[in-house]
Amino acid sequence: MTQNKRPPSYRRTAKDIRREETRARLLDAARRLFAERDYDSVSVTEIASEAGVTHGMINVYFGGKPGLLYEIVRQNNALQYVETVEGGAIDDSAMEQLNAVLLSWIDGDTEDTRLLSVMQSYSWVWPAETERDNESVRAGFKEAISAIIQRGCDTGEFRKSLDPLLTARTIWAIYTWGTRAAIFQGATARECHRSVMSQVKQLILPDT
Repeated sequence: MTQNKRPPSYRRTAKDIRREETRARLLDAARRLFAERDYDSVSVTEIASEAGVTHGMINVYFGGKPGLLYEIVRQNNALQYVETVEGGAIDDSAMEQLNAVLLSWIDGDTEDTRLLSVMQSYSWVWPAETERDNESVRAGFKEAISAIIQRGCDTGEFRKSLDPLLTARTIWAIYTWGTRAAIFQGATARECHRSVMSQVKQLILPDT
């Protein structure tokens, strides 16, 4: 029997460190400028100047301003994912858990509807590599929702015939469509939440 050799430990080089520092400066600069003004009025030149690098670095590391925004949203999603998992672990009914998780998502995603609009538009044209990365992020959220659905099925709160993962995917679609009202109709987060939950309840609650 042959033995598998462990790969040598990866050591960060000075070039790696410089690359990470440049990415971090660009992200910090973009966050500040987007918060102070808005996405459309901030140029890549301004972001690069704020970060102390040439604007070409935005294309090198992020593929342009939309890619830079995607990375900011991705990092925010990482925090939101932790909240989703924690929300699914609290000792409430499955419906209360689902209600709280979706409200948390909507509160975060509709905080700046202009950025939400840009991200939804960008999602149709971003590179395949970004789509694969985003799909892995979405999968984590769907699995967390799937666990809540399974709990609701087990306790009889939800229809027992539901497929938890398929239902989670459907809820994701309802959620994504429901947030469009914030962009195009000026709906508040609470209004979006009520609309989303109304549709979700029709999907999951037992027939009476």
